[in-house]
Amino acid sequence: MLLPKKIGPPQVELGGTVGIADQRPGDRALEAVAALASASSSGGTRFFTDCVRLLTSAYGVAYAYIATYTDDTKNKISAVAFWADEQAGKRFTYELKGSPCVDVLQHDRVFIRQGAGEIYPDSRLIAEFEIDGYFGAALKNAQGEKIGIVVVADTQPMSKDSWIHPVLGLYADRISLEIGRMQVEKELQLTASVFDHSPQGIMITDTEHRIRKVNEAFTEITGWSENDVLGRRDSMLSAGRDDPNLRDEIQSALDRRGNWVGELWSRRRDGEVYPENRTVVAVRDRGNRLQHYVSMFSDISAEKFAAERIHRLAHYDATTELPNRVLLQDRLLHAINRVARSGGRLALLFLDLDGFKLINDTYGHAAGDEVLRLVGVRLTSRLRKADVVARIGGDEFAVVLGDVGQASDVQAICDQLLQVITEPYEISGQENRVTTSIGIALFPDDGRDVQTLLKHADAAMYQAKESGKNRYAFYEPEMNKRAEERLHLTRQIRHGLEHDEFSLCYQPQYDLASGRLVGVEALTRWKDSEGNQIPPSRFIPVAEDSGLIVPLGAWVLNQACRQAQQWRSQGLEFGRLSVNISGRQFHDEALHETVAAALQNSGLPGDRLELEITESWVMEGPFRAEKQMRMLHDLGVNLVIDDFGVAYSSMAYLKRFPVQKLKIDRSFIRDIPSDSDDAAIVSAIIAMGHSLGLRVVAEGVETPEQSAFLRGTGCDEVQGFLFGKPVPSDELNVLLLYSPTLAPS
Repeated sequence: MLLPKKIGPPQVELGGTVGIADQRPGDRALEAVAALASASSSGGTRFFTDCVRLLTSAYGVAYAYIATYTDDTKNKISAVAFWADEQAGKRFTYELKGSPCVDVLQHDRVFIRQGAGEIYPDSRLIAEFEIDGYFGAALKNAQGEKIGIVVVADTQPMSKDSWIHPVLGLYADRISLEIGRMQVEKELQLTASVFDHSPQGIMITDTEHRIRKVNEAFTEITGWSENDVLGRRDSMLSAGRDDPNLRDEIQSALDRRGNWVGELWSRRRDGEVYPENRTVVAVRDRGNRLQHYVSMFSDISAEKFAAERIHRLAHYDATTELPNRVLLQDRLLHAINRVARSGGRLALLFLDLDGFKLINDTYGHAAGDEVLRLVGVRLTSRLRKADVVARIGGDEFAVVLGDVGQASDVQAICDQLLQVITEPYEISGQENRVTTSIGIALFPDDGRDVQTLLKHADAAMYQAKESGKNRYAFYEPEMNKRAEERLHLTRQIRHGLEHDEFSLCYQPQYDLASGRLVGVEALTRWKDSEGNQIPPSRFIPVAEDSGLIVPLGAWVLNQACRQAQQWRSQGLEFGRLSVNISGRQFHDEALHETVAAALQNSGLPGDRLELEITESWVMEGPFRAEKQMRMLHDLGVNLVIDDFGVAYSSMAYLKRFPVQKLKIDRSFIRDIPSDSDDAAIVSAIIAMGHSLGLRVVAEGVETPEQSAFLRGTGCDEVQGFLFGKPVPSDELNVLLLYSPTLAPS
């Protein structure tokens, strides 16, 4: 660094000490030291004001100030306290460049007896206050880092008494200590504030797990005050429901990696048991010696209740309290695996009530629900506990008979079921009767997997209905007419892929709170070579079963990405592009490469693409699903759990999956808000999604009442005919250009 130009005799002294020039008494030195000793910390700026006042008096100068860096760039310095003309002056900030402060901070001390303005001609501070004599010392923190300066200055030359250096040095050291003390105090206050006001319960224990301190949230959650628990072991909170080895596992984790995170059961002061999410951290000193443990926890009863309620509502029929279709498939799979190991047989029965619609239309839904409940009771009463009875929708029931012998045994059971269902039902004081048609599929004769048995039992049930109702029918291969139709449709799909018969429509998605367009969902449409419009509900399941969904899905993905990028190049804002991924696609190992290629070929950024994956496919193999989802997430794409609520998603898996949204299945939206069960399911899903930090989307919104209910429950996004039907890309261009906001209120 270039040192300032010296004027005449040496006027600038950098570092070191100043020699004795005058033989003045040391009275002023003693007064300065005594004043410093009497100055006490005040928890504010008063201490610094006292220091600069005492310094001007001790040195007999016009000015004294203390200043510190304004930020990490260390280009500017700001006065903490300033004394001028026997009074506190206005604080100021100035740039270091060109000022004597630069030399002070480099050499620790700088003394300029006279001529400061000539030595530092670019210093605005020197010029503004007409400083002639100047003496500055650096301030340092506990680590020896420069943090600021303390300066005494005058409009006249300064004397070079022997005490001038040591006294300012004492002041610099004392001021540095006070700055450090205030910083520590501020940090301690911040820590205390976080501790006291944290919504999580916080408990500090010693190395023997004895409680030393707790916060207010601890008391609110557990009911125990700090005085109640001080000195007691934290095991006093245990509810005794956890694995006996859990405490050893926690201690092992703390010893190995210094922390443990997990769920456990605790007990409140009133004896109530509750689940909590707890994090425990081992705190060590700089010598790696264990000091104490800090535990942070929150009551997750509401989350657990919501998850259990969703599970119950999603797996059991609310009217009959029987398993629904989802749980039936799970129970059927277990039954198949069990009898397959033993070499036995089982029977799957599909039952459809005959004449139920007449009762519903005549007496109303309440009477119809009572009949359905009684049918469930009667079926259960005639079967073994090991057998499964389920309501799979409307007036349809299913029964799984495990370990059946001959077909004649199944016939005998079906005869009993026909009889018990035919018994009269009293409705509004009148007897009414319904009958049932039963379709039967046998394992392994008619199928060796869940879907095949379901399909064949359904086909047999329709055969029983067509044969006159109130009877049963075993599945026969000739019932496969519909299977032949599906084979024909498979050939048509393949032809359609080869001849570009498929097209895409786009349905807008809106943010319910702001009304902004936040996305568009790409939907596949098909007009065959004869000009017939084939509905997706017909060709998508066939494409899925045949495997053609993989090339079809790849075509959809590439076409949609190209269209989205075209909108971007035209300056049309569409939010995110949403594309459905089928189950077969999702479990295809090449999906990652397919998505990556679609993004690369189109130029669409990954964060503008949203992939919707059906919940049931995700939960079919959660570990494999998580791996696939993380690979897709690494591409930057957003992931959505589609049709949420129809299958059981474990909270543990949902927290692990890299998803951003849950999309509520339209079956739950259809009857809200009039259907209390559906309303409860929708509310619970929204609450659970938000608790996991996920946005929640409702599809199939068709009425203002549905929209109002969803808005009231905090649903984030909506799509459906109420807000916009699927339209071709050219029609959507108009929407993006002129109406990118929500029209209905």
